[in-house]
Amino acid sequence: MFYYIYTYLVFKVILSKGEYKDNSSLDFTFYNPLAAPTYKWYQFHKRLDLVRWWIKYKIGKTDEAILKKRIVQIGNSLGISTKWVNKTIEHAISEFSVNGLGVDYYGYHNINHELEATYFTLLAAYGQKEIDTTNQFDLTDIKYLFTSALYHDFDPLKRFEKPNEDAVEYAIRNDKRIKESIVEAGLNIDIVIAIIHRTAYPFQGEIAEHARQRMHQLFTNAGISPNDIEKRKHYEDLGWFLSVSERVAGYALDDFEHALELARRNAHGLGWHPSRINKESVKFFSLLNKEKIMLNRVLDGISEKYKENYQNNINRFKESFLKEIEIKNAVRKGEINLVFKSEENKNIDSTTVKGFLSLYNELNNPVGINNEKKFTKSIKHPKTIIVSLRLNETNGKVIGFAKGGPLEYYKLRRGTVEENFGKKNTLFLERINVETGYWGESGGHNLRMKFLEKANSNGYKFVTGYVHRDVLIRRINNGEPIRIIQRYDPDKLDYYRLYLNKL
Repeated sequence: MFYYIYTYLVFKVILSKGEYKDNSSLDFTFYNPLAAPTYKWYQFHKRLDLVRWWIKYKIGKTDEAILKKRIVQIGNSLGISTKWVNKTIEHAISEFSVNGLGVDYYGYHNINHELEATYFTLLAAYGQKEIDTTNQFDLTDIKYLFTSALYHDFDPLKRFEKPNEDAVEYAIRNDKRIKESIVEAGLNIDIVIAIIHRTAYPFQGEIAEHARQRMHQLFTNAGISPNDIEKRKHYEDLGWFLSVSERVAGYALDDFEHALELARRNAHGLGWHPSRINKESVKFFSLLNKEKIMLNRVLDGISEKYKENYQNNINRFKESFLKEIEIKNAVRKGEINLVFKSEENKNIDSTTVKGFLSLYNELNNPVGINNEKKFTKSIKHPKTIIVSLRLNETNGKVIGFAKGGPLEYYKLRRGTVEENFGKKNTLFLERINVETGYWGESGGHNLRMKFLEKANSNGYKFVTGYVHRDVLIRRINNGEPIRIIQRYDPDKLDYYRLYLNKL
């Protein structure tokens, strides 16, 4: 640890001496210290970033540290050894982080989800003793729930955003520290993994059939007789309890802004178009309601505040989806017109700026280009290109925008090597934001096309940015002259280059 701290401080001194190009004086959004074209250099930066985060985590200044503290407290109330819980969580956070599933992973199934799921599962388990004297969890059950919740998505290979329980099983069995932790707690690794297999989603059809077959094999391996139906059902129900708890967790622990961020992360990870977010969220909660028996048991174990959060978030997604349908129908009937406008930066008024800011705050950029003050300042920079989407007329309400600027003014993700840096021939497409409800009626697509037209007319040869791999592949298959320059796993938020002269 001290070696990394020393290295980090030395690197900061190097930066202060100006050995890296800094364009911050241009008063634009970001500067770009161009990444060196070696894997070792990329790994070096990644380790530095992790050290910086780890220091904040250790002094309790991160979301992960706060969640850990809450898990330790509720675990202690349930009778779990504080020392064991601390050690187990530390290892989980470390392993998720070094395997790319930590704070830098823009997907749903990251370490924050694991910690939220673990905390919420223990909360719901703690509440059972208040409502059910005949079906409470004993200490061993609690330890099984804790361990299974903490590692239920541990899939370092991450070939797909949606966790694969067979891959999770492989990862757990090949992690010495996890196995030692399970033994130390007096648990059986086969039962831990069986509980995790029960979290397969959706638990129906072939998915459920495969999970049940594997679970019963694991129960046999754990020494539970095939005739001991009651004991097998008990552990399967523990898995069901965890499955419902981990799906409810993020939507009960916080407000709609948090719930929407989770839904967006999930949509990104699965390569969905933003227009599917509300529809799929409503579908998600409808499927949960089909598990009414366990859902009620979980909800009965949590506070009224968390129940209210959960119900409010369900209602907000339903309202958003209904509004979306209403807007789409109005667009199709010609009652609403979508108007595109190439903005002249120096003439952008305060109302338009507020409209951009409202959309900016509604949807953060997944690659860390999230600084409201710099965003606001960059809007009127002469090199900025903005195409707005407006309601009904050129000066109507702003309901979307595409924004970007010269590549040299942006900080790229570590590991991205751009050969055109410094040549002033490349425009970086920073973001496309569209108000909820207006996605899906070609608004986003046409914003991008208008932006590309503007880039071409301004003499640029290329447009670059970060987009989900599945989206890029669809565009390539549709004939767009795009090349994927740098792939990123596991989040698949890849860096691409579009050739304007071939468009």
